[in-house]
Amino acid sequence: MNFIQQKYYTDNLLNALPDGIITMLPDGKISHINLQAQTELHINTSSSKKYQEDNLYISDLLSLMQLDQDILPRILDELEKGKSKIDLMQNTCIKEKATHTLFPVSGQFFSFRINDETVEIIFYFHNTTNELTQEYILTTALRRSKIYPWFLDIDHGVFVLDPRYFEYLGIEPGPNNSLTMEEYTNMVHPDDRQALNDAFAIQFSGNVVFEKPVPFRLSRGNGQWEWFEGQSTYIGRLSGLPYRLVGICMSIQEHKNIEETLTAALNKAEESDRLKSAFLANMSHEIRTPLNAIVGFSDVLVSTLGELSEEECRGYVELIKNNSSQLLMLISDILDLAKIESNTMNFIFSKTSLNAIFENVFQEQKMNNHSNLKNIKFELHTSSQTTYIVTDPMRLKQVLGNLTNNAFKFTRKGYIHLGFEVLEGKIQLYVEDTGQGISQEHIEHIFDRFYKIDSFKAGTGLGLSICKTIVNRLQGDITVRSEIGKGTRFLVDLPVNMNIHENK
Repeated sequence: MNFIQQKYYTDNLLNALPDGIITMLPDGKISHINLQAQTELHINTSSSKKYQEDNLYISDLLSLMQLDQDILPRILDELEKGKSKIDLMQNTCIKEKATHTLFPVSGQFFSFRINDETVEIIFYFHNTTNELTQEYILTTALRRSKIYPWFLDIDHGVFVLDPRYFEYLGIEPGPNNSLTMEEYTNMVHPDDRQALNDAFAIQFSGNVVFEKPVPFRLSRGNGQWEWFEGQSTYIGRLSGLPYRLVGICMSIQEHKNIEETLTAALNKAEESDRLKSAFLANMSHEIRTPLNAIVGFSDVLVSTLGELSEEECRGYVELIKNNSSQLLMLISDILDLAKIESNTMNFIFSKTSLNAIFENVFQEQKMNNHSNLKNIKFELHTSSQTTYIVTDPMRLKQVLGNLTNNAFKFTRKGYIHLGFEVLEGKIQLYVEDTGQGISQEHIEHIFDRFYKIDSFKAGTGLGLSICKTIVNRLQGDITVRSEIGKGTRFLVDLPVNMNIHENK
């Protein structure tokens, strides 16, 4: 192969390389630029053929920038003086002279020497823009998605973890961001250790290249447990047994929280559906019972007119009245439920005397429950001042009436107190009784729709749920305190800025 053929072969070989190659004399005069370098430096083919005859130097094409300084002259000087190889440091950029474009590079300078004299210099470079962009995207994605890479040195039983992992968990890293396998395992929730150890054992055997994700809980520095998911593969020896596991660990706590929320919502929906079905099934009985009583006793009165004593007539009329009230309350609850579900329950706010509302409810309840007053002391406790409040008087009466009616339903003897107090920052309404009380188990569900403490008692299981909805719309809050065998106290707190006092 003659010189021309050799040069042709060499030029084609250099042009086939995917990275930039520039060959030059010791003084920087260019002897060859391959196609990739021409592309990176935006040199067209016609002008590139003229670099020899035009005495083109590398400094005419580019500057090699590091920390805002051109290091190209220093590199050429060191190579000419005898240095055989110089690696470009990180954060080195090429700055094109023609377009002033700046792009990051990695690469090396080599010098060829004959008789201790530099005769040619080769500059090899690789544009790292794509790699740095991908690295930035990957790093940002890992940081935002809480994904942490790691590897396990199986021979030494040492984990090497992403520094961000230690920071996130709130623990101090060991040497070179490492933890022993025992230290890492001790951070795992006791209930999850066996599953994690089993997954490691499968990969240690070399039987599975990619292990399926394993969920487990890790202890954080604040004492909280957080759900993670780990997945790994292995790097094996010629024998087939692995010597290193490489994997990622990702926080899945947010997914677990969503899963728990959805599960709770599903359970609540299923329970609500069950209670609603029971409610609808019970409606025929609840409606038929008072209707049968009303119709039956009305027939008795009509058929025996003039034959019954005044006391017997009064008894039948009382039964008809009580069953009519029960039926009216039942229908009212059903209508209110429909309004709540369709969001059509109207509220009309006005300045109203709280004392008058309580007096009205008190008298109505005395009249409706007069037969129970033999064993129950029913008292009204109100402020010595007339207290005015901006509210919906009809809806507030509905709440107080429902709470008082419940008190009579579950109280056999003792007292029932209906009243309110003007406290600092709020007005507190209350209904207190010495009835059978409510267990903690029932208190947790007392305001749920269709929930009944005693399924044998008449009612829809809607009253307290409706009360809570109304109180919330009145900008208030309703709570309950109770003890089995001692009684119950329902409290309704309304904001104080809605009330006005007047002296009697």
